[in-house]
Amino acid sequence: MTTKAVSVTIEEHLLEYANAEVAAGRARSVSAVVNAALARQAEADREADATVRAAVKTVRSDPDAVAKVRRMTEHLLAQREQADLRTGP
Repeated sequence: MTTKAVSVTIEEHLLEYANAEVAAGRARSVSAVVNAALARQAEADREADATVRAAVKTVRSDPDAVAKVRRMTEHLLAQREQADLRTGP
């Protein structure tokens, strides 16, 4: 896998954590800590996206659910419009 050097700014306590992981031998480098954290986040995001897609597919296959979502959406949009009218531009 290819890597590319970048410059990032992170919160001091996170840098301290990354340095502690390296000092304890649990990571090869601060870059390894950052890569692992990004990889975990990317996987969590992919799983969340897949969950949403599965839920949408399930709802779309149920006509009653589609109608309910449509009613809920219309209700929320009407509430938003009323709130906008009260607060103004």
